[in-house]
Amino acid sequence: MKRKLEYLTSIPGVSFISAATVVGETLGFESIVNGKQLASYAGYDVVQRESGNFKGKNRISKKGNSHIRAVLHMPSMTCVRCNPTLKQFYNRLKPVKAKPLVALVAVQRKLLILMYTLWKNEEIYDAKFEIKKQQKHEALAARDNSLINQSVS
Repeated sequence: MKRKLEYLTSIPGVSFISAATVVGETLGFESIVNGKQLASYAGYDVVQRESGNFKGKNRISKKGNSHIRAVLHMPSMTCVRCNPTLKQFYNRLKPVKAKPLVALVAVQRKLLILMYTLWKNEEIYDAKFEIKKQQKHEALAARDNSLINQSVS
């Protein structure tokens, strides 16, 4: 258990108490099958308020575990400052949304799913993972383009 909690605390901005609370409230992600189910369990799933011709606003449902949402508030604020991946995600969403808190809730959801992924895969957080992933996709795309050009010639 200690080793697995170290995977979660390797994320910049996530403390031991935050990680332990999330693991405790989800029972070690025991019955969680995927990230979408986890987001719904925590109340981060988006619901549309509409009826007939009335189109309301989209909001999070808040029907899930309020303890998880409460404990992820401060780590998400810290991640926005310290974590390069989540900082970039927040800065991309912030101008689009009416209130900065909406973008912060999106960071909380992403952080929760990141915690779930690290727990299940038993991996330490890698800040350069997104950059490596993008470089890999670019390399594969370049290789595919060269193969297409060779077959056309």
